[in-house]
Amino acid sequence: MAMAHFNVEDIKIRLTRESTGLEVDQIQTWLREYNWSENREFLERVTDPNYAAQKLILFAEVTGEVETAPQLIGGLIAETQLSWLRVSIMATDPEWRSRGIGKALLSEAERIAVGRGCRYSYVDTMSYQAPSFYEANGYSRVGTIPDWDSHGHAKMFFVKEID
Repeated sequence: MAMAHFNVEDIKIRLTRESTGLEVDQIQTWLREYNWSENREFLERVTDPNYAAQKLILFAEVTGEVETAPQLIGGLIAETQLSWLRVSIMATDPEWRSRGIGKALLSEAERIAVGRGCRYSYVDTMSYQAPSFYEANGYSRVGTIPDWDSHGHAKMFFVKEID
């Protein structure tokens, strides 16, 4: 169909449940080609194995008597890539909450990330989880999606300069 004679009424939108196939491949190819034409330098770096995301997993443990194993009381799961630390999960044993465990985990993750060349940190959290925790630790909210879970809770996005 020639673009010069295009009318939006000529378009038919078709619903499918298939997430594979030649048509899906074509759509992905169009986006990939566009991204490479507009942001080649970034894509060359992000796809270079030398710049692959590196896991950053921390455990907070408390030690008791010599004969007992350390007890896990918290943890943080993240990754670093290029200039960014991305915190995916952080949680603390309920009995150990509000004692500085989360702050210690986050500070250590940021320290390690800076050592890996990161300049920024990113995290998302739900409105009922820890937005005030991240704000208290220097993070700024950069976005919110209201009713993210379809039950009235927002998803909030936070960033921080860490270097």
